[in-house]
Amino acid sequence: MVKKAAIFILFCAFLNASEFDKNCLNCHGEDFKFHIIMKKYTLRYSSERRIKEAIYEYLKEPAAERSILPPEYINRFGVKERSTLDDETLKRMIDIYYKEFNLPSKLY
Repeated sequence: MVKKAAIFILFCAFLNASEFDKNCLNCHGEDFKFHIIMKKYTLRYSSERRIKEAIYEYLKEPAAERSILPPEYINRFGVKERSTLDDETLKRMIDIYYKEFNLPSKLY
């Protein structure tokens, strides 16, 4: 029974990882500094709910005023394009992103 549960958990983790790879890393690439972006969100919004809401709102309607990146970065690279993911998928990707890159999970 334990073996089946472990296989199921690994399978679910693999599906989440591949979905994140397809929907996020496909554009951002493996070397994107996800942890740095999460740190900026954590410093500004602090709670999990507020962080996820801010990310969702920014990805649905990107604007320089909503960005956590410095103005120099926005001036150089511009504002991200609106996400083409449906709401459910986008929220799932934000959940995975938060789980993988939030600061408390990195503190030991």
